[in-house]
Amino acid sequence: MDSLSLARGMRGSIGMLAMHWLMAPSTTTKAVAAGMPPGLPGYAIGRLGVVGDCPVDNVIGAAFFWEPEFLAEQVRKGREVMSSADGAVIFARICQGWGEDHLDGFEGSARLGELAEKVVNTASPLGAPMFAGWRAQDLPSPGPGRTMQLCQTMRELGFSRFCTAVQAARMSPLVAIMSGPTGAWNAEMFGWPQPYPDGEPMAEARNEVEAHANLLHADDFDVLTDDERAEFRQLAKAARDHAGTRMTAESSAMAPRS
Repeated sequence: MDSLSLARGMRGSIGMLAMHWLMAPSTTTKAVAAGMPPGLPGYAIGRLGVVGDCPVDNVIGAAFFWEPEFLAEQVRKGREVMSSADGAVIFARICQGWGEDHLDGFEGSARLGELAEKVVNTASPLGAPMFAGWRAQDLPSPGPGRTMQLCQTMRELGFSRFCTAVQAARMSPLVAIMSGPTGAWNAEMFGWPQPYPDGEPMAEARNEVEAHANLLHADDFDVLTDDERAEFRQLAKAARDHAGTRMTAESSAMAPRS
């Protein structure tokens, strides 16, 4: 399998796997139990906390799609409770725990982790602050938790390549959101005020952005052989499906599969 073909499939496998733990109610519950603030302030120093206790504008730039003033307020509220660096450590541990719960018993977990780690260790950090921040987080011993954290780090790698493609197309973050499948729902979550632009006229441009993002992401997989890339795609899909059988309403971003 070539690198581009693998890159095209990452959003539906690794991306979905990471989305579930990030958006799961159980993630918020565990974060609050660990002393983090509830809701978006916790998210702002958790997932986004990996960029460190830097100027807030750095966080806004790394997160890319959020309304700047709205996100700045979430970061400030979060940092009133604890540092971003500490929040990132807690979120990484929650990610590991989700993997231990949802990838336990998956026979390909160790191999998926090995292949993901090859990509993570060699991918360029240029234009990828979220990826670089997650890559810098300490990994646990080999096991489902380690594999899940590596999958989360790879999710941020793909996210960063998409951000670069959006900016290269001179498309605004809000238009990029509205031209995507979740449109107004995401725009509201990310703090953008209404009225929202019509994303439909930008559908073709959005497709071009995604194609460019896949080209950028493809370079990240050149470290793997053709056989390893095919194996990685199969394992990523299998991991997503295995986790889906263990998801509950509390541990997933949507209803679990039947």
